[in-house]
Amino acid sequence: MNKIVTILGILILLFTTSAKAQEYLQIVSLESEKGANAVFSSAGIADSKKGVETDAIKSLIYTLFFQGVEGVNDGKPLVSKPNEAYTNTFFNNLARYTAYIVSTEEAVKTSKVGGRFQGTTRITLRLRQLINDVRKNTHYEETVAEAPNPRHPKPTIIVVPYKKTGESFQAILENDSDSRIAISAVQKGLESCDIKTIDLQGRIDAMHRRGQYEENAGAAESNDKQLLMSSGADVYVTVDLMKDYTAEDARVALVMKAYETASGTIWASEDGWTNRFRTTNTEALCSYAIKDHLPAFLEQIIKNFSLPARVVLQISISENSAGSLQDACCSNGERIVDFIQNWLDRNAHDGDYHIQGIMDESAIFDYVMIPKQDKEGYKMTSSKFAKALNDQLKAQDVSGTIRIDGNTILLMLDLQ
Repeated sequence: MNKIVTILGILILLFTTSAKAQEYLQIVSLESEKGANAVFSSAGIADSKKGVETDAIKSLIYTLFFQGVEGVNDGKPLVSKPNEAYTNTFFNNLARYTAYIVSTEEAVKTSKVGGRFQGTTRITLRLRQLINDVRKNTHYEETVAEAPNPRHPKPTIIVVPYKKTGESFQAILENDSDSRIAISAVQKGLESCDIKTIDLQGRIDAMHRRGQYEENAGAAESNDKQLLMSSGADVYVTVDLMKDYTAEDARVALVMKAYETASGTIWASEDGWTNRFRTTNTEALCSYAIKDHLPAFLEQIIKNFSLPARVVLQISISENSAGSLQDACCSNGERIVDFIQNWLDRNAHDGDYHIQGIMDESAIFDYVMIPKQDKEGYKMTSSKFAKALNDQLKAQDVSGTIRIDGNTILLMLDLQ
């Protein structure tokens, strides 16, 4: 039977012979892989029975990082560029590995040999999540061939005027002909690029017909916010027109900013003056500005629209909840925090998310990459993603309420 190497021996391996390194490689193996998780067997040795499991886990992590395991990344180490500030946290008292352990069980019964305990542990690991984390912190690049990316639907855009506090879209459209011209120019430019647009004036008229438009003086902000959120547009673009006219010629600048409608996150910004022309026709000058600046602006929008969105998931429990979040279980007996992590393994983009911390009353996932599309092929949003998670929790008799604040999902659970 091969000699079992302790964690101290593992660290020394960096400076030992290749024969000893090969000896160490033989104590860790991949048993199976299913979805985002993988099952490994790993040997450990310690001064106590309890320490054998911890040593086996650290042996597994070390081997994956620096030696490689057959069946994972073509047997190559995951860490291609050293980052001790990151990797050391898996082996010191921070025990960063705990976030990636799904379960452990004794595979070979622990026995005492030569004054120390040794045994083999079967470890179920959130392998995909670990690989994503390593890649971000050590510049590891997956070597598997990239599958061709499917074409995604282009964003639907509504173009609105830039407004100051207290102004409304309707008032600007009614009283500022230059703004109307600028909005029309941008909208036509987008449509010429095969982008679907939603007409602002049409949306305002529709809100009036349905009685959704408030007429009181303080309703400007709520009207416009409701208009954007109910417009069906993935992106809204604000346009501000600046003019520089002289007796001999003129030029204009269109200041365009694009925001994701659901979160208000800015996606693109573009501005710049046109050349000077011997005309003061605003419509003609705006068309020149569109030719100069719309392509780069639209490219930024498409790029951001094509990327999976990053959201923050904050989970808390209500004041009336019984017990703690760490102990509460679903109807199937699984801990709620484990159920959520397993769901994210399957539903986050490439299983990519990161846990900042789990406490008795709250859990924070400081980022979750959500899929590009929902099951129907439409753009995935933070609200759609949150609803899908909440629906799965309800199916496990876990009651919760959702609030979306920009790109932050706030999920409050009522634990009974």
